[in-house]
Amino acid sequence: MSTASPDLSFRVLSLLSKERAVYGLRNGDHQRYRKHCANKIHRLRQVTGAACGKKTFKAPPKLEVASTKDVRQLQLLLFSAERALAHSHEFKVLKVNTPSLKRDQLSWLRQALKISTQLHSIAQSLYLGEAESTAHIDARTFGEITIYYLTVRSELVFEKSNWVGALADLACRRKLLETLAEGAHDSYDQALATEFIDSHDPLIRFCAYKLGRAESHDIDGVMAEIDLEVLEEALPGFSSLVEKLRAETGAEEMESGRKMLEDVEFAGEKVEMRNAEIVGIMVKVQHALKKLEREGKGKGGRGIKRWDQVLSILGEAEGIARKLLEDHEATGSTSSLRSSRTGQSLTLAHQYIIYLLLANRIRRDLALVESLTTSSIPEDPAQFKLVGGKAKLEEAVKTLGAIVKLYDTTLQSLKQAAELGIVQEKEGVRSGVEGLEAYFHALRCYNLARLHCIHPTPSYASAVQLLATASVSLRQATDFLSMPVDEPVLSISSDALSTLTKHATVLEKAAKKGLFNESVQRPVFFDLAFNYVDLPLESIQAHAGNHNHSGATKDTLIKQKEATLQKTETQNLVNAKKGRDTRETTPAVELQDDQQQGKRGWLGGWFGRK
Repeated sequence: MSTASPDLSFRVLSLLSKERAVYGLRNGDHQRYRKHCANKIHRLRQVTGAACGKKTFKAPPKLEVASTKDVRQLQLLLFSAERALAHSHEFKVLKVNTPSLKRDQLSWLRQALKISTQLHSIAQSLYLGEAESTAHIDARTFGEITIYYLTVRSELVFEKSNWVGALADLACRRKLLETLAEGAHDSYDQALATEFIDSHDPLIRFCAYKLGRAESHDIDGVMAEIDLEVLEEALPGFSSLVEKLRAETGAEEMESGRKMLEDVEFAGEKVEMRNAEIVGIMVKVQHALKKLEREGKGKGGRGIKRWDQVLSILGEAEGIARKLLEDHEATGSTSSLRSSRTGQSLTLAHQYIIYLLLANRIRRDLALVESLTTSSIPEDPAQFKLVGGKAKLEEAVKTLGAIVKLYDTTLQSLKQAAELGIVQEKEGVRSGVEGLEAYFHALRCYNLARLHCIHPTPSYASAVQLLATASVSLRQATDFLSMPVDEPVLSISSDALSTLTKHATVLEKAAKKGLFNESVQRPVFFDLAFNYVDLPLESIQAHAGNHNHSGATKDTLIKQKEATLQKTETQNLVNAKKGRDTRETTPAVELQDDQQQGKRGWLGGWFGRK
């Protein structure tokens, strides 16, 4: 009975991207990644039976094509080359302060090339079926292993300043990655290939500059000038490998059936998602948004649950984008393999995801406001007395309080969106966000004024002040939203603005009536100042036009003043008389002192006492 030959194919680039991102290379920590590779090699040696012994050293068996029957044997060679490459990159960073370490850097780079050449040779034999082994690999695995081999070889040639050889290897590598990107099954694979392309684009530009090309920044132009014979000389069998990759991946058919990330634009500018992790999570975001539109936003708990699922995915996407951007900014100044284009795309993608998160959070809050709007709140804003008793009033107060808090959250989200760089750079987007902020500020003031009016202890003065602020915000919102708006978070019609203005006017009029009808209790000392200050009644009457009564008013004032003076003199005489009577009945102080001195003796009265 014949057995099928084992398939040793695996995703080389995806494995390397995940391992590098998780274990230190995202932060430029080559030492941590080198130690991880050492631990990985130790575990792979144990499971493949290629250990070096415990007590005494025993050289591991050399990996041959015929004995390759497990995919982990290929991974052992891959991570051995990765450990040597991490050593080389670590010395490359240290040689800035210690130039003598360049020799160690090149030594480890040659070791990485030696191991990667062995891996490429075994993979080629398994792919072409030239060996006695029954195992095989597919064209994609062999293509990715070839890309890794060309990566290591181009770095060594680049460090030796062989610009022609480095450019040829880098061109072969880029062509293979472009072929994988064209035949990618989904946007994640496409972004993964783009990520590896961006990592070595600076080396292509530098080689073109050293070779005297005037427009070295134009990578597409540099690649167009490289002939196919140069690529075949750098990598024998290059053309056949590209054809088999296109046939296996189905590049032509894949264009129509690929699970693609739809083009993302913001105010007419394309947002490039060049990182595989961001692309993977953005595919989920677009799928969740489409599902929300297809199933309907709905009301109640089910609709809010759908919004929460979208916000959860968007929050995860924002966290991934922020982490990638922070790592890029932390290592961008020291790593020569980082592309400036990648940094720009990460910044733009991160801000776009934040804007998308805030916009959907605002829509979720407004869905909550719509679900809270019940029959407990009267439609007529001038109706302050609710039918239904105390329970109905408490329900209306709680509902309005919750609505005001939701509008607070909406305003907070709009303020955060207004501070984003992509919003401030676009005039249409900025005016739209500021117009929405003014509109929801007016809406918040209006609902808060209604709460002050229907409260068991109403405050009509506060309501009038809030409605005055709301009218100013409404004018600002009308001015901003009348201009052309790009990327609107929400569409506010002119009817909504006019309706809110009308309701605010009706409520303000009713609140003023309630304020004037209030009975205000005077303080205890309200008229205290008028007992000491003479009012200029003559001038007041003159300004009022009552000239006939000015003389009568003057005589009245004189009589009141004379009566007050007479009363004051009488009171002073009574007080003076009482004071004399009190002094006559009080014994003299001198007599008391003389009597006490006559009773005193020596030493305080102990001698001479009678």
